[in-house]
Amino acid sequence: MGLLDRIRSGTNVPDDGPALATPGRRLTLREAGTRVNGGEELLPAAREFLDQAGRASAHELAAMIAERPDPTGNARADALLAGVAEYTAGLQQIACPRWTSEPERLLDRFWFVSTEPGFRAIALAQTPVALKRRGILWSARSMRRV
Repeated sequence: MGLLDRIRSGTNVPDDGPALATPGRRLTLREAGTRVNGGEELLPAAREFLDQAGRASAHELAAMIAERPDPTGNARADALLAGVAEYTAGLQQIACPRWTSEPERLLDRFWFVSTEPGFRAIALAQTPVALKRRGILWSARSMRRV
């Protein structure tokens, strides 16, 4: 029996780490934070959220960002989750949750998300205010998802 058959039958399916979002259900930022806490890398979790947020209605997005992610122990992750919430809320013109304004969601040093030196100038010029004010430099173009 192949993997697809095992998945369909629900038997002997390997656990390969954190589950992806259920089809038809949107990943919340709280869940993305939980996955980061569980060892998943930050940027893939943030990008999956951005993928889904880009296809969400304003009502769906409000639900996706409403619940406060638990602190991850990683200042960059905590700041990025808040910045992504504020950025996507602004795109949909919905209210930004209060948890995004917590002082622990701000970095005390700038973080260039890309380590490529050639992208630093672009990041300085094109980072959305929602991220820049938190000390995160990641251009909006890099945040756009499919």
